[in-house]
Amino acid sequence: MRMKTRMLLGLALGISLFTTSCSDFLTEDPKGRLTPETYFSTQDELNMSVYALYQKINQSQIYANMQYPQWQGDDITTNPGSNKQAAAEIDRFSVANNNKGLTAVWNMHYGIIKAANFIIANAEKTPTSEEEINIALGQAKYWRGYAYFTLVRLFGSLPMNLDNVNDDYTLPLTPAEGVYEQIVKDLTGAEAVLPTGYKDAPRFMNGVNIYVTCQGVKATLAAVYMAMAGWPLNKTEYYTKAAEKAREVIAGVSKGIYEYELNPDYKDVYAMNNNYNNETVVGINYSPISDWAQDSQLTSCNLFESQGGWGDAWGEIRFWKEFPEGPRKDATYDPKIRLKDGTLVDWWKLKEDGTPIVPEHHPMFSIFSVNWNPASKVNINAPYDYKLPASQNMTNDHRHRIIRYSEVLLWYAEAKARTGQTDDLAFKCLNDVRQRAGLEPLNGLSADDLAEAAYKEHGWEVAGYWVALVTRRADQFRMNRLKDTFKERSENTDIEVAEGIKVKESVEYTNKTWNDNLMYLPYPDMDSQKNPNLTR
Repeated sequence: MRMKTRMLLGLALGISLFTTSCSDFLTEDPKGRLTPETYFSTQDELNMSVYALYQKINQSQIYANMQYPQWQGDDITTNPGSNKQAAAEIDRFSVANNNKGLTAVWNMHYGIIKAANFIIANAEKTPTSEEEINIALGQAKYWRGYAYFTLVRLFGSLPMNLDNVNDDYTLPLTPAEGVYEQIVKDLTGAEAVLPTGYKDAPRFMNGVNIYVTCQGVKATLAAVYMAMAGWPLNKTEYYTKAAEKAREVIAGVSKGIYEYELNPDYKDVYAMNNNYNNETVVGINYSPISDWAQDSQLTSCNLFESQGGWGDAWGEIRFWKEFPEGPRKDATYDPKIRLKDGTLVDWWKLKEDGTPIVPEHHPMFSIFSVNWNPASKVNINAPYDYKLPASQNMTNDHRHRIIRYSEVLLWYAEAKARTGQTDDLAFKCLNDVRQRAGLEPLNGLSADDLAEAAYKEHGWEVAGYWVALVTRRADQFRMNRLKDTFKERSENTDIEVAEGIKVKESVEYTNKTWNDNLMYLPYPDMDSQKNPNLTR
């Protein structure tokens, strides 16, 4: 009960820290609020500040709006009609500066930054042990780095808030390189002070570390260095750093120091009965109670509207077509679509009159799907089975897998190869992931071919899983290949999905001329109207 009370108080603090733009927090009336002058006087208050930070993290992924920018990758598209215009707008690279996905990702991640700043500026005032202060500081620095890492890949140059000092909307933009420097500073700072594991709730629950660990930071640094090696910085020397960090994690696993492993069966990767597992390197937790502030609202987001779901994200046809057959593909997409009467059909099948049996006429992701008992409307805690009724509940406690160990293995393989070198470990990492996916090993590849093989493999590992730290869109951004997706989608040629059946994407591109400004989202109108520096 005491722990529950503390967490609730922490969530209350989280609400007090919640803001909707970069500077609003700084100008609010402080009466009745916790402030640095009155707070951080006990260990409980330090704990509550971290709980408040984690509430911000939850809110940044609680529903799909914040992840709409990931629809620009070649794995995800959406309904061209219905109420999905914000997602379709981003999908076709024609984003208005008041798009709800755009504003949500901006506001939510600056909310994380502000909550983290509050801890970083004040944690050391707490009369407690150095170990406890370091844990709080490490969490704050990690998640601030995470937030800026998300924002810099979507917006490029950013106004940097590191101290919550009121800027009256006058902050200049820090170029992407400067943002990355701060991200690395935050993450290396977290790496230096965080432990390799925890013992008690809420830091450790259900057999896994919930709070970020030292090894989780190392894995994140591998991803950051990979990004720095690619577009727009093109600092290819960072591939060496990425390989080193990934190898540190892998070596720790080999020595039994770090807990990570590959789940043997791919159907368990996102399964609700495997919610807490040691393939997850960094995760975000949600409550099993239907609570708009604390639950993952992604249960039926992939389920087509024609089947009773929300139909937010559809699988892109070409990516699905090229996706290797096997257990990974069967766990990523519904192998067949279960109609409301229980009939199973291929998504591309047509009626006698030539119209689609499944109106969406696209592959359907199943990565967030769970089954339920239709009578009781209770979700079933088991691996998802497409042959059984899919839950149409709004929420569940799906633990978002921000980084998985399979990704660390692939990052090592790709980063090592992009240095122009290969080694036995790089091939082993790639082939361990491929083996689980039901694919034959690849050996004897050149460095360039190994790098591309690992890059493709990562795309299949995270296909449609838009909550990941490194999504398919992020991979394509780093490799400056979003323009290739843009070209394919602009042309929108027929794709033969079965003998005699050709299908096109439903979201059509009106603008068919690429320019590099399309790599980034526009700055939100509410902030750009106040800060004249927010221009391109």
